[in-house]
Amino acid sequence: MSEPLRLALVGAGHMGAYHAGAIAERDDADLVAVCDVDRERAAGVAAAHGARVVGDVGELAGAVDAAVVAASTSVHEEVAIALLEAGIAVLIEKPMAATADEARRIADAARRTGVVAQVGHILRFDPVTRAVAGRRIRPAYVDVSWVSPFSFRSMDTGVVMDVMIHGLDVVLFLAGEMPDRVDAVGGVVVGPHEDFVNVRLAFPGGCVATLSSSRMSRTRQRLVRVFADGAYVKMDYAARTVEWLTPKPGLSDLVRSGAPPSETDMDDLVAVENVPVETEPDALRAQLAGFLAAVRGEGDVAVTAEDGVRAVEVAEQIVAAVHGG
Repeated sequence: MSEPLRLALVGAGHMGAYHAGAIAERDDADLVAVCDVDRERAAGVAAAHGARVVGDVGELAGAVDAAVVAASTSVHEEVAIALLEAGIAVLIEKPMAATADEARRIADAARRTGVVAQVGHILRFDPVTRAVAGRRIRPAYVDVSWVSPFSFRSMDTGVVMDVMIHGLDVVLFLAGEMPDRVDAVGGVVVGPHEDFVNVRLAFPGGCVATLSSSRMSRTRQRLVRVFADGAYVKMDYAARTVEWLTPKPGLSDLVRSGAPPSETDMDDLVAVENVPVETEPDALRAQLAGFLAAVRGEGDVAVTAEDGVRAVEVAEQIVAAVHGG
């Protein structure tokens, strides 16, 4: 096996600690440096994994091959561009940047330097998404419900960038294009940013998507429902289940006959496939594996900088629509 890749972690907070643990499990990567504005926090993560603490990303040039950027979104642009220009590949936590302009500048830096840049839209690697990714489906309507209790993380941004962007990336992935119309309503419960939002996206190819997100729910729901010609797919990310419904032969003729049976049961009319959902590897570890393969030149970047830009662009349009822009 080739020498393990040397990795740095920039941002040792809640998500950074998860990334550090995932890196530590691998034989083909070593966590060698941890950088955080809170040096004590960085020292705690570094000590747990035998890494050293660095005070600035400028110290990483020549010392690491790649870095996971899990710092505050507000510094993603500064940090990611500095790393890319130093020849260091980056895996940037979602959202890619605080604004679309910042995200574009990161993407430009990746293009200019030719260095690998991957965005952490982790649902692309989730076992639920993987269970349906290889199947051909052309969605006509997608409905997303993504709600959770208030986490007291990402308090510098609203529910769109914090929560909705997960489902938004899935919608853009399924639709395969950018929307040409964005309508949204939302509001503040505890503020200062929007805490609940409902969105309708219309795509040039005819697909329509609605997304509802709240971070003021007493329960957690992570549900994507896809309606397409001849199929209905329910993707439950919380329960880790996928249901694929298709009409049984003859159902269309029965409906169009004008003389349906007096008593019907949906289970008699549709075929329900419980699509197998693998539990290993989990999304975070699958994402890391894909990133490391791309850094080694052994695979394509699964979620490109351009993907990250598109998600932030639409998220920005949603926030503007909420505020009447």
